[in-house]
Amino acid sequence: MQWADSLADRSARRWLRGIAGRLDSGWQALAGDPSVWRAFDRHLAAVDDAVRCEQDMVPRQEPVSRLVLLAGHAHDVWTEAAELDWQPPADPGGWTEREWTGLRLLACLRLAADEPRGPKLPAAAEFARSRPAGTGEQVNNRREYFR
Repeated sequence: MQWADSLADRSARRWLRGIAGRLDSGWQALAGDPSVWRAFDRHLAAVDDAVRCEQDMVPRQEPVSRLVLLAGHAHDVWTEAAELDWQPPADPGGWTEREWTGLRLLACLRLAADEPRGPKLPAAAEFARSRPAGTGEQVNNRREYFR
């Protein structure tokens, strides 16, 4: 990895960590509500597809890591939502399956955490590495499942 790549990954990781703390109530909502978890699964698949399409279809002189693409996707979502004065729900009860922006950002964080040199998930999100019983849905198009 070149120094510029390392710097880009570090910047992506830092930005993702910055928003992660504002979304802790979302991880708590995922742990307690299967309908929110199912919507989160759909966002995981959508983010994975969007990043894969960007990798495959957007020409670049220099390739960028998947971590940088995930952070870029999250940044675009966050920026557009901020322009509309969106704020993440402050408590788990404010999260529903219709909380598009928050779930999309959580999906970006979850996928970024799996990348080499990706950010660590906050303590509130550690359960997201394992699938709650009874959800039974695919996580993404690679047909991977939480274990």
